[in-house]
Amino acid sequence: MTSVILLIKDIFEFNVIPDKILNDKNIKKFTFDFNVHEILKNKKIEHEIADNLLTEEDRLKIFNQMLEFRKWYSTVTSKDLEFENVNILKLFDTHEFSSYLMPNLINFILIKKIIEKEKPEKIISTSIFKKFINLFSKNSPIQTEYFINKLDQKLLWDKITIKYDVGKFSISFNLSKKLYLKFKKIVELTLGFFYNFWSFNDLSKKSIIFLEFNPAIHSTLLNKLKNYHGNILLINRRRSAVWNKKSIDIVRHSDSKIVNFDRILDKNEKLKLPLLVTDYSKKLEVFWENSDFFNNLFQINDYSFWDIIREDLKRKYDEKLSDFIFSILSVKKLLAKNDVKCIVSLNDVGETEKAFLEFNNEKIPSILLEHGFIERVKETKQFDYLDFIYFKGKLAVMGETRKKWLCEEFNIDPNRIISLGSPRHDDYFNCKLKNNNKNKITILLAPNPIGDISGVSSTDLKLRVNNVILKILSTVKQLDNFQIIVKLHSSQLKHNEEMNSFIKNYDNTIPIYLSKSVIDTINDADLVIVMSPETYGTSTMILESMILGKPTINIVFNQKPFQFEHVKSKAVFIISEHDELEEKIKKILLDKNIQNEIIKNADKFVNKFLSNPGIASEKILDLLRAY
Repeated sequence: MTSVILLIKDIFEFNVIPDKILNDKNIKKFTFDFNVHEILKNKKIEHEIADNLLTEEDRLKIFNQMLEFRKWYSTVTSKDLEFENVNILKLFDTHEFSSYLMPNLINFILIKKIIEKEKPEKIISTSIFKKFINLFSKNSPIQTEYFINKLDQKLLWDKITIKYDVGKFSISFNLSKKLYLKFKKIVELTLGFFYNFWSFNDLSKKSIIFLEFNPAIHSTLLNKLKNYHGNILLINRRRSAVWNKKSIDIVRHSDSKIVNFDRILDKNEKLKLPLLVTDYSKKLEVFWENSDFFNNLFQINDYSFWDIIREDLKRKYDEKLSDFIFSILSVKKLLAKNDVKCIVSLNDVGETEKAFLEFNNEKIPSILLEHGFIERVKETKQFDYLDFIYFKGKLAVMGETRKKWLCEEFNIDPNRIISLGSPRHDDYFNCKLKNNNKNKITILLAPNPIGDISGVSSTDLKLRVNNVILKILSTVKQLDNFQIIVKLHSSQLKHNEEMNSFIKNYDNTIPIYLSKSVIDTINDADLVIVMSPETYGTSTMILESMILGKPTINIVFNQKPFQFEHVKSKAVFIISEHDELEEKIKKILLDKNIQNEIIKNADKFVNKFLSNPGIASEKILDLLRAY
């Protein structure tokens, strides 16, 4: 039995937890965050890393439980919360919900394990863990002490990270989502007026709708679609379609049009919105009071955690309700006023995508375009449920290998799957360049960040990632005529920021790119090193570097790498974190024969894995012409 334990979730808690408690050696401390661990380690304060209590089996169980919980709205039988035959509850961004839910599930299990293991007389924490602790300590003699944490109300994705590369270095800053959307609106209004970007509903022409496509990534596709005899309508509600000069030029030259959502509804239609929002807000309020339903629904290990997530969930739905209703009405009018022949999306989990797909309900054909490099084996099959398994329309996948997997493992009708290829990578086949920098051999380091959804994120894994980064940087530094550049993932995950800081602290002269095009970044390199801490997945950077003819190393963080097809084909040089890293990295960096063999194997793999290499955009044009 431990007398007193202290649970620390966030670095900001150091502002409210007294030093005398932090420095009290009789209080056993548990950290729930990588940065908290680092601070205590630097202060030489003894502590335990909480997430070390979770086994791989525990994490897999939590992940599978999360997959069930993210479909929670499907258990609601009442029609009260349907609007225009669309379940309003379903419109919440699935990944945002999952990214919020998974850390809460993990903390729920961890606190339960700590209390059972330590059997403390007293627990000290901030208010962020109050509901967790009270759940497990009620009906027990455990004393509790809480300090006020003013970050209680902070939720994921309430901010948008803006990234720019200036020369060899990058800058980034955060805007609140509300401020970002205001800024986006002003910029789009200005550019739309100046360049005539806006769609004005030419009803004489048929239309294809593209949901949340980034023109800078899909430039070849949009240029090919100039030959489509109809309107190409871009709908970008999350991120602007015209966010830099390149994207502006692409939209201009492709004759695509941007749909201004704010102008779809007329003044009278907008005046009805507050009444509808008020009506559905009242319905939601009644709905949330059904405690028995929610307690039974959100249950794990015979404990309900509904009280833990209830206020956050209610608040987020309250915040989003107006936009949900506005979106549905706008989609309804847009589809009614235009001769839309097909809706093309990249996923079926975002709020823009859901509004269109749920309202449409397959009345208009829809296509989901696979846009990332995905390979699966039996051991990683469950992670397919994060993608497009539930999509109702046609699936345009990268090749026959993926099609075969989806048919065999998920019984998807093969007539619904098109082996299209990858339009976003057509450019890559025409952009193979040798690095012209003859003075130094350039190594591109591309570490993938660890996200929250998979459940593998832990302090230990982040420490191992940092250790591998350190070994790579120091190994390259030892070699004459070698230099290293870094490309971080485009996501705004916390781990991205942590790796950025870690590399800068090690050597602030190393170029770190956030927004530079992937093609240009890979072409600047002679060799690419990808790091894959989330071992279940396959980084798209691997496929891209293979297409561009760069020998690629993938460093994995499991003892035995999964036997993905690119692994079995030896198209990539696989190194485990448990290997002699320095020795193996030096071996491939200095051996041209190994590099040439990898490139040869990679070419074979790409031609087998991808359908229509370099001409996928032409194929999707042919496909859309048929509608």
